Amino acid sequence: MAAVPQTQTEQKQSDNNYLLEVKGLKKFFPIQKGLMRRTVGHVKAVDDLNFYVREGETLGLVGESGCGKSTAGRSIIRLYEPTAGEILFRSRTLATDGRTKLVNLLDLNPEEMKLVRKEISMVFQDPINSLNPRMTVSDIVAEPMVIHGLDIGRETEEIIIRLLERVGLRPDHLRRYPHEFSGGQRQRIGIARALSLNPSLVICDEPVSALDVSIQAQTLNLLQDLQKDFNLSYIFVAHDLSVVQHISDRVAVMYVGKVAEIATADELYSHPLHPYTEALLSAVPKPDPLYKSERIVMQGEVADPSNPPSGCYFHPRCRYAEEVCKLKTPEFRELRPDHFVACHRAEELQLEGI
Repeated sequence: MAAVPQTQTEQKQSDNNYLLEVKGLKKFFPIQKGLMRRTVGHVKAVDDLNFYVREGETLGLVGESGCGKSTAGRSIIRLYEPTAGEILFRSRTLATDGRTKLVNLLDLNPEEMKLVRKEISMVFQDPINSLNPRMTVSDIVAEPMVIHGLDIGRETEEIIIRLLERVGLRPDHLRRYPHEFSGGQRQRIGIARALSLNPSLVICDEPVSALDVSIQAQTLNLLQDLQKDFNLSYIFVAHDLSVVQHISDRVAVMYVGKVAEIATADELYSHPLHPYTEALLSAVPKPDPLYKSERIVMQGEVADPSNPPSGCYFHPRCRYAEEVCKLKTPEFRELRPDHFVACHRAEELQLEGI
């Protein structure tokens, strides 16, 4: 997929308020076989990914399981070492003039990357396995501060108490262990830990998928309140489009390691340009019992990222596919202001949103 072309307006925005810009990001996992563990192929979990995140906004990253959403999030913070690409980030800690410095995270050495991780934190999907069962809540929330040498005794405890209260927990929870809390409370502990170093970007890796529906709403509202209070930017990874619509300013739809479409939430949900987006939207439950729409059932399974089809990766499941879709990879291009899509037929199709 070609890099996203930039208009003059976009270039101006990039100069002013892009906190993060991902260009051509790839993450391939080797397939090894035999006694000598010879590499016989690669799983292209993330394949030429392009998007940006503005300061103070939420970018939703959605798609079916296995499309590379979580891998993309972990590659950005280099929990997975990317195979190729650029991850441009406006860093405060690496700046020498008290402002920000635009750096490529893939060029940083381990010590520099450690400093940047003060500014980029992560909330994980599973609130049970992401918390150390042998550590108290106080130790869990304080751990990032200890790692970065910011543990300052009594003042640290006061910071932890303020964070716990801000996420809806009580000071008397300090000495308790994760197993003593509900799933929603455990996720709040994870959120407090993510905020302990005052980051500017938080990557939320399906943070509500393991929670009950009522607890999901509470957690989403909490994340939105915290975004305003702490001036946070989010990358919100999810597979539930109704959840993403509630919290996101813009939404990127991924399919087999690539972005199929990206636009503002209102634009994407009302005027999708990619058939895959239309199919996903048709499955979103409607609150009106009298509303009737066609449920688009996609045939087959998600393409194998170790052996993707030729041309457009979605063409074997697309009801609008033509011969060109099988032979040629579609260009990722801007068809409307701030609305990008990778589809040969995007101009001529009249797709249904919600």
